Amino acid sequence: MILTTDKMIFVTNQNDSSDNIENLITEYGTNQYRIKIDRTLHPPYFELFHEWIDGKRRRSVLLFASSKLDKIVYYINKNIQ
Repeated sequence: MILTTDKMIFVTNQNDSSDNIENLITEYGTNQYRIKIDRTLHPPYFELFHEWIDGKRRRSVLLFASSKLDKIVYYINKNIQ
């Protein structure tokens, strides 16, 4: 899957996705972002994370979550600089 916002293009991370959970990743500036799509729920649930590497561990913080993808895109367009 490819998701385009005004500022970013997210693509599916094939190594970290399955039939039920899909992870879309992008880099913007020097930051990494991930959208997690949970299809085990109805309707699907979307979560936006900011990610970074701390030593050997991948860390993330939840920025926004919604059951509507357009709300995630709106949040990205208005709040990420």
